[in-house]
Amino acid sequence: MIFFDIDTQHDFMDADGALAVPDADAIKPNLERLLVAAGKHKLLTISSRCAHEPGDAEFEIFPPHCLEGTRGAERIFDALPHLPRHEFEADAQADEHARLNAGHHYVVKKKAYDLFTNAWLEALRTRGAFAHQECVIFGVATDYCVRAAALGLAQAGARVLLVEDAIRGVAPDTTEKSLAEFRAAGVEFTKTETVLNQWSVAGK
Repeated sequence: MIFFDIDTQHDFMDADGALAVPDADAIKPNLERLLVAAGKHKLLTISSRCAHEPGDAEFEIFPPHCLEGTRGAERIFDALPHLPRHEFEADAQADEHARLNAGHHYVVKKKAYDLFTNAWLEALRTRGAFAHQECVIFGVATDYCVRAAALGLAQAGARVLLVEDAIRGVAPDTTEKSLAEFRAAGVEFTKTETVLNQWSVAGK
């Protein structure tokens, strides 16, 4: 199982953030529970993180947000999960020898809403690193960054599970459209409690 923690940064998650996602505050407790569980059970976790500089191309579409060096760019639960951490810059190059280690945390920076615009991560996807893997996705926003992650992983042959009480979208119409796309792509829907109960049932 691989956890994908999508863009859980202050500028998206906080009500006063530069590009606040509506009602994102409501999912913070579930996000924290999932990230704590990732550390406790040593689950491979990939966190995407917008990392912008003034003048980035995305600011032609969206207001400036997640500027490097500001609080808005920081993850809201930056200390979680408690796992060995590796960080990759937005311009990280593809590495044919790269591997994902079980029980490690990878923070992958990006300058566009699709996390696979990071060449290092996209190379892993292209090589089949996520094929036949159970990928659990949570974060924001359902109709942008979460959408790109879910569809990208589904196309890569992963079993994708979307934690529906740990995601939020920007707008109702684009969120509904995205949910329909997820269903058409075979994405499954689950809840935080269901994910966490896997270890309770296993007695762990």
